[in-house]
Amino acid sequence: MWSCIQGNFGPNSTFCRDDLCHNIGLTLSIASMVYLIVCFPLGLIFNALVLLVNLCHKSSINMPDVYFTNMALAGLILNLVAFLQLLGPDHLLWPVWTFGRELCMASFILFNMAALVSTYSATLLCLDCFIEQALPHTYMSSVYNTRHICSFVWGGAALASFSSLLFYVCSKVSEELSDCSKLQTKELGDAIMFFTGLVVPSAGVGYALRLLLCPPRKSHPFHLAESSRLDPSVQRLLLATVLVQFALWLPYYLTLLVSTAHFVTRARDETWFTSLLHFLRGGCELLAYLSACVVPVIYGCLQETFDARLRRVLQDVRCGLKWCQCRRRQARLQHVATVSRAEPPLE
Repeated sequence: MWSCIQGNFGPNSTFCRDDLCHNIGLTLSIASMVYLIVCFPLGLIFNALVLLVNLCHKSSINMPDVYFTNMALAGLILNLVAFLQLLGPDHLLWPVWTFGRELCMASFILFNMAALVSTYSATLLCLDCFIEQALPHTYMSSVYNTRHICSFVWGGAALASFSSLLFYVCSKVSEELSDCSKLQTKELGDAIMFFTGLVVPSAGVGYALRLLLCPPRKSHPFHLAESSRLDPSVQRLLLATVLVQFALWLPYYLTLLVSTAHFVTRARDETWFTSLLHFLRGGCELLAYLSACVVPVIYGCLQETFDARLRRVLQDVRCGLKWCQCRRRQARLQHVATVSRAEPPLE
């Protein structure tokens, strides 16, 4: 995704002229179109349904529902970024459009923010599930606190994406300030995203899952009683969400690590490796976009109360439509009656 900011390193670039590079670019183009045709509409529909159902039943949702609402909002942002990026020169041999560096930078910042929000929402979901089981008589994992935590997650994701904005500003003034170009904020931004987006949440998820799945002994201060064990349905939902989320985002963060290591080794003259790394990163971005489609599907299938709440929302919509139709019919009949009384009698 950095290619539209740094220069054209996509399938149409001057660095991609051999048959192998063209075949890899064709494969990436086909995979991008398949995602846009199949996964993009599914992601939009399911994320919108999760938001609609949970926002229409604010009084009946619990703590996990709030985190999945947060992930659904991040999924909608990822779908928007995917629609912009997958039709551009970064992923297609014959791009539908090309956009300026400002829009590219904005989409990249939104991508980083949505990535951090979705990953940390899954991490905090694990930690809050453990807190709710370990301390069942407190309000530390209440819905009210969870909503405030989600707002802090968005703020932290915006701050973590500041390095991307710094790189853009430096690239704009690098001709005037030579010291600014020496910051190499792209590699620094990749390293920050790898640490904050993978290392930290992986440690939190690993610790929480270890305590949930392998409860400590009675002498441990976080010992879980038999009556306060996690509900099996919630446990299935939690494990499926966390495993899918981290499995789909792991290749992308590993490419960030490879890109940073490639820069540290000063292997800048290997043009073929840079081009291969670009295509590898494009494929990993597709997997990351796929999480915006898979996670809400998992929530809709494994959350036991989702179907009932969805039916109530649809029933309310139908009742609202019928009420509107009745009101329009009554207004039409009243208008006809008024016109008929106003007409003069025939002689």
